[in-house]
Formats: sequence, C-alpha cells, structure tokens
Amino acid sequence: MASRRVLILDDCQIESIIEEYSWSDLIDDDDDIELYILTSTGALSEKDKSCPRVRAYKEIDHPTTDGTLELWSYEMHKKHSFTHVYTKNEDLIMRVAHVRSLLNIQTGLTSETIAAYREKVEMKQTASRGGFPVPPFARLYAPADLIAFIEKQGYPVVVKPTLGCATSGLTLIKTPAELEKFLSEKLFTCIDIDQRMDLVGELMVEGYMKGHMFHVDGIAKDGKIIHAWPFSYLHTCLGFSQEGTAYGNSSIPKSHPLHDRLCKTAQRLLDILPSPNDGLVFHLELYENLNENRLPDDDFVLCEIAARAPGASITHLIDLLSFSDGDSKQSFARLDFRISVSLPIPKITEPLADKVVTDLIIPRKPGKLMYIPRECPIHDLRYIPIANVDKPTVYEKYDVNGMNAACRFIARTKTMEEGQELVEKGFEWFDSVLINTPLDEPCTVALIKELHRYFHRKIFA
Repeated sequence: MASRRVLILDDCQIESIIEEYSWSDLIDDDDDIELYILTSTGALSEKDKSCPRVRAYKEIDHPTTDGTLELWSYEMHKKHSFTHVYTKNEDLIMRVAHVRSLLNIQTGLTSETIAAYREKVEMKQTASRGGFPVPPFARLYAPADLIAFIEKQGYPVVVKPTLGCATSGLTLIKTPAELEKFLSEKLFTCIDIDQRMDLVGELMVEGYMKGHMFHVDGIAKDGKIIHAWPFSYLHTCLGFSQEGTAYGNSSIPKSHPLHDRLCKTAQRLLDILPSPNDGLVFHLELYENLNENRLPDDDFVLCEIAARAPGASITHLIDLLSFSDGDSKQSFARLDFRISVSLPIPKITEPLADKVVTDLIIPRKPGKLMYIPRECPIHDLRYIPIANVDKPTVYEKYDVNGMNAACRFIARTKTMEEGQELVEKGFEWFDSVLINTPLDEPCTVALIKELHRYFHRKIFA
C-alpha cells in the first residue's frame, strides 16, 4: 500500500479554453502514491485509465449534482484508507471538505474551516473581525433585508449567491426601477417554490465597489505564502458575462510597487483565516480601496478568496511567467496538485523584474459567427482562435456552463502598459475582420452587408 492514497473528485463538463491534462502527468515515477478518481463521464484520459498508479476510477454524468459521489468516496475509503482528498472544481470544494471530515482525514480544509474560503458571508465576517477591509454586506432572508440595506447604503448594490461561482447568479442593481424588477421577476426564481417559499440566507447583498480590481494567486504552506503571482484585471468577469465586454489579466512585475503591496495584503488575510496544516492553493480577488479615510495599510478591500487554483486562462499566464509553456512536467497545475497532496513541488523560476504577460479574451456576440481569421498580422501578439474557424456557429447568450469566448490574445512585454496596448490593438483588429450576422437575418443579406463594410474600410481607411 502506497504512503499517499489520494481520492480525486472532479467534474469536467464545462469546456476549457486551455488543453486539459492527465492526472498521471502530475506525478513522478518515484512518487509513492495511488490515485482513486471519480469524474464526469468521458473525462478520464486513456492514459490515466491505463496508468498503474490509478487503482480505481468511476465516471458519472454530473458529479456536482450527484450525491452518490460521497457514497462512493465513503465505501472506497473503507477499502483503501485515503490519506488525501483533492478537487480542482470550485463547485465541489465545500463537499470535498465535508468528505475529509467524514473520512477523518487531517490534510486540507475540513467542514469546520472551509466556509471562510467558500461561503461569502462567513468569509467577510471572518475577515472583518480580523480587521481586514470588506465592503458593506448583509445576508438576505427576505426582500425587506435588501430594501433596508439600500436605504442605508444607497445604490448601486450587488446581489449574489453566498456559494456562487464566478458571476453565476450575480445581479447589479443601480436604480429603484431595477430593484422593483429584481424583486418581482428574479429574486424568487432561485427557490424551488414547490418545496418552500422563503429564502434561507443563500443570497447576500453588498455595496458596489468602484475601485480597480486585482487578484493574487498563490501557494501557502502552514499558512505562509511561499509563491505568489499578483495580477491586475484589465476588465472583469462581470463585464464579460453581463455586458459582453472583453475580459483580461496583466501580471504585475516585481519592479512595480503594487507587487509587494498585493503580496503583503494576501498574507495579511491568510493570517486571519483558518489555514490547513499543509498546503493551500488560493485565488484572492481584491478591490482598490478608494476610501480617503482608510488606514495606512488598508490599500485593498476584499472581494473574495477561494481555496483553489485560478481559472484556466490565469494558470496559463502563470505557466508563461514561471514554467516551460507546454511542458506537462512544469506547470501550475502540477504545482497545485503536488502541494495539495503533500508531494515535493517542482522548482519555480522567479519571473524577471521586467517580465509581463497580458491576455484578453474576446466574448462571442449573439448571432451566427460566419468567419473569424486563422492568423493575426500584428507582430509580437499571440492570437488563439477559440470559436470554430472552419464552419459557422450560432451563439445566443452567455452560458455559465458553456463556451462563451471567440478568441484570445496574449502579449509578452516589459511593462503592463505595453501589454494592454498590444492586446487592445488585437481586439480592434479582430472586431474589424470577423463576420457575425443576426440570427433572424437571411445569410445572403448579411454577407452583402459585410462585403459592403469590408470594401468601405479598404477605400476610406
């Protein structure tokens, strides 16, 4: 029996813009480890299925909504006595913590500590008690709670699930008319009215923060950060999902004053929150603190923190900064897994003081995408088509469980300003050449319009 017997619980139903890896890519030949995997149907690679380290696996249609995940974990633990339980899926983080407690596993976050990294009200209460700046917030049990909050704090406000992922279920309310519409049409749609008619605190409201957003992605051991990568958002996921604007990130180099301030802020928060007695991978989002009366060290306000790796596009940027791009033996995914299951972690190359990577993900537009180019003519800019370049595809609206991106740009520069300018230039080029037609417009009419637009640019540009 291996010294590390790891139960992996995963769900890969949502398509990623980054190529997925095999679990066996994350372990070395001399690692004393066995893997037991439950994942979504069709997700496990043939390489993993034939790997002798993968001792058992099970695929089910929808792990995130199937309670037999816990039952299988419990029964398998009786046979194999797991030492670690791992997930990279945010929808499963809370459940995995409770599985650890059920199985009496001492590594990782447990049912007693996970709420500070997952349940947004508990998270902000814990941070606030420790003196960390947070937005005004309140848990919602009834519409009156929302009305009272707005009466005290004013507009705009944000309503969101306390256990939500990304921008799923998030609503920005800016006016009394929007409040009335939310209360009449949207608030109670999150409730199964055949079973109950009341909220049970699964929603929260908080004041809308106008400051610029940043995120710090890192690795901590015994509560102390050993590696951290701070980034500035170019545009946020909220704009991408609700307004159809591009979303992007720019790494903050060590030479920039923001780098150390963000890393120190991240450590300050970890000192307040409960920490596992081994490795912790975290994704921390912060607002710039615009309060003129803030304390000297209160440069940032907590948005939220998650005990998981950042999204795939961000981990790819970290790979470009600190690892060999495309090498499965050198990646943030490998670092994430190994620190989480108490394996030795790979050596990390510290980014150069003037090395910056920037990306911009361009959203799909509603309609029929008739054409996107295969290559970009802009020098020093990497262009990655994500939508199908071979045939037209239809897109109606943002789907949290679907693929919503048309393409992605990546720039490697010496400053954040240069990187942002380059990816924005790529966006302008892409927007000028793609052909996206209305769903209800005949194809021939749409193409005639696009040809007219094309020749008009050629003649008058």
